[in-house]
Amino acid sequence: MKKVEHKNILLIGRTRTGKSTIQSLLIDPTNVPEELTLRSGTRDPHFQAFHLQEDDVVLNIIDTPGLFEHSNDQMDIRDNETILKTIGFCINMEITKFHAICFCVSLVAGINGEDINSLKLLAQYLGQETAKNSCVIITRCESISKKQREKLKKELIEDFDFKQIAPFFKLGIYFSGSINRDDLSRGNEETVYHQYSTISDYREELIDLFLKVKDPLPVAQMASGSKQFREQYHAISSNTTAKSSSSDVYGQRLRRYEYN
Repeated sequence: MKKVEHKNILLIGRTRTGKSTIQSLLIDPTNVPEELTLRSGTRDPHFQAFHLQEDDVVLNIIDTPGLFEHSNDQMDIRDNETILKTIGFCINMEITKFHAICFCVSLVAGINGEDINSLKLLAQYLGQETAKNSCVIITRCESISKKQREKLKKELIEDFDFKQIAPFFKLGIYFSGSINRDDLSRGNEETVYHQYSTISDYREELIDLFLKVKDPLPVAQMASGSKQFREQYHAISSNTTAKSSSSDVYGQRLRRYEYN
């Protein structure tokens, strides 16, 4: 029997940027997100896996709780603890390396200075070693055309502030989205079909990206590139005991999906 390869994908970003929607898109592009609320939906690290049968690959997707909920101009101790809690969660799941670290930003209100600053702060905290396995995913893009996407990507790359950190995201810039609940409930069939077609393309592009990454980044190597992260990582790794990936971790049951 051919051995199944595992690809570990970490989603990270500000609160309410649609990270959970990316997770849903990868597993099932027909999924319609829950209605928006004032509260961030992900309060604890969340793990889902699904099997790409044709490729003999399992994608393990780790959704990090939203960051910068309390402050937009600096990473405070709560953000650091959130990242470290997620790393500890992964270690407990025997996940000690990442194939892709996806920094997520939302298109809803336009990508602004706070979004770019959050990317800078996260890149600084995780360290330069993370760059080769890092990408940006722009969310909420289900209704924009290919021409609009190319324009948006060009504007982002040419942005004065983003230009300074663009080289960090060596895997590139990608897009995601979901079927809009309001359009579906109103019976806007043509719009919904267009959205489904668009996000299916996004899904295919993201999966292709994850499959082509052959050199995963060990968490220990991430720690070597950032003094702050290294000190805090060593503190949690020395106190964390690996557990079987089939058990409950942080009260959440592993869920597996299969796709042809």
